[in-house]
Amino acid sequence: MMIAAANPWLPDFLQTRRALPWLAANGAVALAYFVLATVVSRFFAEFGLFPAPIWLPTSVAMVAAIAGGFGLAGGIFAGAFFANFVLFDTPVLPALAIATSNTAGPMVAALLLRQHRPTGGMFASFRGMSAFLLYATLLSPAISGFGGALTVMAGKDFNLAMLGAIWISWSLTDSGGTLFLAVTAILWLRLEREPDTRASSASKISDRIVWAAVALAAVAIFQVQLAPDSVVSWAYPFLLVVPAAWITLRMSLRAAQTLISFVAVVACASTVAGLGPFQTGAGNGLQLACVLVVSLAMTALTIAALAAERRKAEAASQIKSMFLATASHELRTPLNGIIGYSSMLAETERMAPEKVREFARAIEQSGQHLLQLINELLDLTKIEAGRFDLRTEKVDLDALVGAAIDATLGLARAKNIEVQAPAPSAIVLQGDRRALLQILLNLLSNAVKFTPAGGRVDLAVERTPDGGIELRVRDNGPGIPAEALETVFVPFERLRGTAAGEEPGTGLGLAISRGLAELHGGTLHLESRPGAGTSAVLVLPPTRVAAN
Repeated sequence: MMIAAANPWLPDFLQTRRALPWLAANGAVALAYFVLATVVSRFFAEFGLFPAPIWLPTSVAMVAAIAGGFGLAGGIFAGAFFANFVLFDTPVLPALAIATSNTAGPMVAALLLRQHRPTGGMFASFRGMSAFLLYATLLSPAISGFGGALTVMAGKDFNLAMLGAIWISWSLTDSGGTLFLAVTAILWLRLEREPDTRASSASKISDRIVWAAVALAAVAIFQVQLAPDSVVSWAYPFLLVVPAAWITLRMSLRAAQTLISFVAVVACASTVAGLGPFQTGAGNGLQLACVLVVSLAMTALTIAALAAERRKAEAASQIKSMFLATASHELRTPLNGIIGYSSMLAETERMAPEKVREFARAIEQSGQHLLQLINELLDLTKIEAGRFDLRTEKVDLDALVGAAIDATLGLARAKNIEVQAPAPSAIVLQGDRRALLQILLNLLSNAVKFTPAGGRVDLAVERTPDGGIELRVRDNGPGIPAEALETVFVPFERLRGTAAGEEPGTGLGLAISRGLAELHGGTLHLESRPGAGTSAVLVLPPTRVAAN
């Protein structure tokens, strides 16, 4: 089975070439699509609205396309086919045509989203949020609606006006269904990174009380039977925009979108049943309910994106300040050494050859240190800017590990540290050899650097349950406190007040290594406790393992 190697949303249990998880996932998608289609169509049919004016199964199709790509296209197609064939008594051929367009729309949107997803997450920037709205809620329904409109018009006299009317109506139906539930499902399934929006660290209990109060208020508003001349205005529900924005900032985008999905279901169901303030407004009450949901969702998504961008800007400012404070020192030290030794060579007419060689070695070491710092800064800048281009090639893992060990043997022998290589694995990776070697070199050099003289560093390679690779570099050094296990991945951050913090270095190695691991679709984390050594664990997904 073909799996998209670049899919950032692929769940862990689907990161395998085994057929059973994919068959189960396709069955779950088809069942969810059909069950939701049954509930929605029968509800609206009770009130004379058939087929449904808001097609919620579109959210299932969109989420499945994002999560599994073409690997879940079968489940979307099956769910759409049986929904049309069984629920709407559509003949086989038209049902197949509609199911094809209902599958094609989300697939095209998911591919485009994958291409234009910012590295920080789809909902963590205004650009990513705009891409989601453009592709998932506009383009995908447009493709599905056009295919459905052509199918409906097949065999009839061609009428451009009627085709356009059906297309627009169908597209709006699918667009509403996507916006109502898709974002909530994506966040709850943790397919997409949750943007950092919290404005404070206040008690979560009070936040949840507010959430529940707003939900109950929405139920109360839309369960009231109002007279046509009621003083309750149809505009009052739009005041829910304020608490939706508050919840987005105080809690999370997931909490806000969950509330919005709940309000969407309550508002639409109550309006169709003849309840709520939208019965007193001019025009179609269901249209007002849809406008309310769109307003709430757009507000929450926009606030979350802008808040996340602000936090990223603040973090970037802090990193810049740290860079100016740290890099200036790191650059000045080797430059002073180069200038000092060069001046001594230039000003001394006669000098012993041994002294000349000593000064030349000192200048070379300072130059190498300076070059390493500049290269690390350039790599980190490229990674953070999303401009580090990976060159995908076949990489022999045993040879890669051997090269990394050979490069660190000099430092290890100087401290009488034994470096134990892993057993031969005969594993071939698909990735950038230079980047993977840089990760291993950083991890190995850190392990040797922070291990006391006479210590030991072990490397181990294992296959993960889903078919990926886990490479572990373990030392018996002093260890790292639990609260610092993530801090060490921050650029220029050092373990102050510990023996490790006294070791020379720029504090960029682990940040670069994690960035390179994530570019390969993998992860890098540390496992440690004081006095028990540290393990650096690199995990690469099965999509990075080439066939032997």
